[in-house]
Amino acid sequence: MQNKVSYSSVMNIVDHETFGSNERRTVRNSGIFLLDSSKKTNQLFFMGKCGGEVRVELTINFQQNTNGTLSIKESAKLYEGASTNSRDLDGKASKNTLVGVNENKTITFRVRNTDEGGDYADITLQVSNVVIDETDCKNSIKAKAQTLGSGFTGSATSNINSPTSVRGGKRVTFQKCDIYCSPQTGPHEIHGAIRQKYNSVGGPNNDLVIPATDETTTPDGRGKFNHFTGNGSIYWHPTTGPKLVRGGIRHTWAKTGWERGAFGYPTSDEIRIDASKAEWFSDFQNGVIYWAKNKSIKPHTASLSGAKVRKMFEEIFKEKAKDQKDLNVESVRISTVSDTGYDFTRSKNRKVTFKISGNYESGIFFIPNPSYTITLRIAFESDKNPDGKVACTLKARLDHWHIHTSGVGHDKLLKGLKKAVLEGFNKPFELGDVPKNTGFLSFKVMKNGGIKLYFKGDVLGSFAALVAQKKLDKM
Repeated sequence: MQNKVSYSSVMNIVDHETFGSNERRTVRNSGIFLLDSSKKTNQLFFMGKCGGEVRVELTINFQQNTNGTLSIKESAKLYEGASTNSRDLDGKASKNTLVGVNENKTITFRVRNTDEGGDYADITLQVSNVVIDETDCKNSIKAKAQTLGSGFTGSATSNINSPTSVRGGKRVTFQKCDIYCSPQTGPHEIHGAIRQKYNSVGGPNNDLVIPATDETTTPDGRGKFNHFTGNGSIYWHPTTGPKLVRGGIRHTWAKTGWERGAFGYPTSDEIRIDASKAEWFSDFQNGVIYWAKNKSIKPHTASLSGAKVRKMFEEIFKEKAKDQKDLNVESVRISTVSDTGYDFTRSKNRKVTFKISGNYESGIFFIPNPSYTITLRIAFESDKNPDGKVACTLKARLDHWHIHTSGVGHDKLLKGLKKAVLEGFNKPFELGDVPKNTGFLSFKVMKNGGIKLYFKGDVLGSFAALVAQKKLDKM
């Protein structure tokens, strides 16, 4: 059962101590929303100010009842002072109302200043409560579209009076979104990049079937998701893109706390390694979930810590700048590590920014040596997306650079450093090759600037990780 609730609220506010055009003010609000099994309540909040001395706050709570009726509680507070910082409450009033099935009702009451003065507000609420059978997908989709508004949906691109039958339910497509409905789920919208991902994998013909929720903001406030009836979800984040996660991998991820847990957001769709063995994995910002033999198995890894990556890069820089014989390198540090990068298919790796500082021996003993600071942002990449089977070459390349020099004679220093950077880093430098069929799943930059390689959690993956670790240790 659904309740399509249409409302129109009017607050006529009077500031008794003000005369002229500011003495009265009318505040109007209206809209439409749905209540159903997934959302049985809704709260609205409106505010009106008048004359610089009166502020009225109105809260309206709507509750869906099992018999289709609608319980409404209105609470109004009148404050002295138009600023929201003022909490000088001078009056309050409330009213409870029951609206019957398919009934229209007008509700009025007044909140007045009971402390001093004759300030007041007359409040009128007009409500329409239309009950829709959730098995009636045509009217449910119509009501959903009306609630969302044409600015959200755009025009219908399929027949809204005759929804298309799809696997799991019904659908009406719009310019900016699609609305799916079944008797079990009610109507739910899907839009934006999540809609694009869903359609790219087959829409309702995929194992996801149809949406079980609207697009919803994640608890961290940054991401979005839709859950689907086929035990799956699509999650979107501005630094990952839309990614599909489902089945046992989704269940494992959920147990760790979803996107707020140790793994972070998904950075790949679920990837099949071997269908005959029911072997899958999903990549995440901070790890990999590997699924085989109907359970989650911890993948094997090889890694370099952030400190070792810093040391490796220091040696690489000194090698590239060896022609600058009078160059002193005083420090090399990791200054920042970026977030992951947006991509529709496989999110980009984090990028590591190194800061190198030092000076140049000018040969003039009574003048301080010119100094420099070099900022180099390095992207760590695989030439192919690891999938457990494909051979990959791991590389690092210069993504951005900046050089600052100062002191007497620093122009010569700047010219030499530019030459060292542009010539020394003009091509990516290879970190190593991973042969095919070694169970290689992911090449990841971690939050501290370290790098980690993930392999299948089986005997082959264990051996490959051991070999990879020995190669990393020699860098």
